Amino acid sequence: MELFFHDVGLKGATRDFPKTVFNKVPVSFVEQIVPNTEKYKYKLLEELKDKFPSGYFNCWGVPSGASSVIRTLDVNDAMLLIKTTGSSGEIPVLAIIKVFHKYQMYELSIALWGEGRFPYIFFFETKLISLTWHKFKEDMGYASKFRPSGNVYRVRSDRLEKFNGVEGYLIGLGIQSDKYQDHQGSRFSKHKVRERTQQEEYAEGTRIFKEYGFFSRNPELIKEAKAFYGYTCQVCNFNYEKKYGELGVSYIECHHLNPLSERPESEWDENIKTSIKDVRVLCANCHRMIHRKRPALTVEELQEIIKSQNVT
Repeated sequence: MELFFHDVGLKGATRDFPKTVFNKVPVSFVEQIVPNTEKYKYKLLEELKDKFPSGYFNCWGVPSGASSVIRTLDVNDAMLLIKTTGSSGEIPVLAIIKVFHKYQMYELSIALWGEGRFPYIFFFETKLISLTWHKFKEDMGYASKFRPSGNVYRVRSDRLEKFNGVEGYLIGLGIQSDKYQDHQGSRFSKHKVRERTQQEEYAEGTRIFKEYGFFSRNPELIKEAKAFYGYTCQVCNFNYEKKYGELGVSYIECHHLNPLSERPESEWDENIKTSIKDVRVLCANCHRMIHRKRPALTVEELQEIIKSQNVT
């Protein structure tokens, strides 16, 4: 397993992430778009159907100029997608590659992103992460002035030795599949599969990511909250250690009672003061359910919903 990163840039990420990274694409779309004359088509469809039994995937493409690096990418490798290396330096997405054919797929690039400039396309299921370019650069030992300038890079294995390899680094990032909310894109489907629009779903993902970002910059608050409240969900009483044994030891998520993501942008900054009384500890399911409504549900409201479902 190797680790790659692509400096997408703020403009490209804002424009294209909502199309295929924060939005699911149906396998049937590929079947319609890729010409039957392309020799890779049927093998690609076979692999997509096998690796994505739901019938939906996420994907990303990189320019032809990255061929020397991207051709070394393989299934099960990890790719970080960098939104920006300036200001906040957001790296919001991790992709673990499930399918990748080293052909240039121009027709598919045009259909997905409106232009054929990103023909090397790889397929995955999006995982949202809390990482910044500044932290990643420090972790990998890159020079402070290093700028990837829109390129794709492969991280040398020696830079990952102190983390026990790529897997160790990803575990350290706390990669959890529950941080990804499944979106089935109305842009590709004839049927309405969700009540919310694509824009609303994407906005929700952004709001929740802001909260993850806040906690990633304030680890002491998480530590204090866990020490005070413990590791049992304050909504449903789920405990990861009881369920998963050693794997679940010390795992729980923090939730703002007054979500940062619902405050006006003018009130949201990295130095905002938050104390233990402003947060609660929740399991991933309850945390996600609380944020399905806007404004977010209260802890008490979600408890009442759970109680109402248990009435016989």
